[in-house]
Amino acid sequence: MTTDTTSTVPTHAPAVPIRATVFVSRWPNVPAVEFPGIPDGTFSPTTAILISGETEVVLIDALYLKDDVQDLGDLIERTGKKLTTIYITHDHQDHYLGIGPLKERFPDVKCVALPHVIESMKETMDMQTMQWNLLFGDAVIPAGPLPEPLDGHTLYVDGSPLNIIEVKQADVHPTTIVHIPDIDTVIAGDSIYNEIYPMLGLSTPAEWQDWLDTIDIVEKLQPKMIVCGHRRPDGDDYAVDTMIAQTRSYIQDFIAAFPAAKDADDLIATMSAKYPNHANLWTLQFSAINAIAARDGAQ
Repeated sequence: MTTDTTSTVPTHAPAVPIRATVFVSRWPNVPAVEFPGIPDGTFSPTTAILISGETEVVLIDALYLKDDVQDLGDLIERTGKKLTTIYITHDHQDHYLGIGPLKERFPDVKCVALPHVIESMKETMDMQTMQWNLLFGDAVIPAGPLPEPLDGHTLYVDGSPLNIIEVKQADVHPTTIVHIPDIDTVIAGDSIYNEIYPMLGLSTPAEWQDWLDTIDIVEKLQPKMIVCGHRRPDGDDYAVDTMIAQTRSYIQDFIAAFPAAKDADDLIATMSAKYPNHANLWTLQFSAINAIAARDGAQ
């Protein structure tokens, strides 16, 4: 599934305005192999974003399932434009395993990320590969090439800047967002969620507070469009105020409920009652199980 937005052309912009086209992945069942402590459910749909101009395309994040990356490559080809760069926002394999097949298909493309994101990828590669194989089995792309370090914090599409902003925390750290001022758009990675239960099971209570600071940074950019790393296939990328408010309130409510929860089931019941319209309950279940296990193990 894809959605497309075209900018209102400012006076300094090229004749053909840049566009943000959102590709949304499948909604796969997990895990592929039964494993103690991993609930059955689905994994949140993941986004990849084409930023295109008159002649060029920059891809932000590269997905991870074989069929999705094939379809994403088809979409890029259909633009008739040159894929110059793939940028990876953070170290999670659902956002970067597609690099290998895409580089094979578009051999001239550069793939980049910030240096400390690449270092994190190297450190977590073996663990994540084991986890992703457990979750997705043969559907997932095998681990392959990593990005090269990005020199600076700006990419360009036909002269229009894409500003890379380092933030302290999202579902993991290190992590980044991308601000595209010519179309008032923020590519939020996993710092903002759109009608999907946020992943809090990979970070600590102190880091949840840091995540709230990241949400403030996104809000201060005053975007008209936010593309989240995870959203429903029919999600509204222009529901900016709702996305920001719900992500912020969800984290605050999780922080408030977490210390008093009797167990993971209690925390799941509290949060699902507060956010009944959020999708992908598996993410909440995984987060609650991990958070409560870490809490009780520290006591």
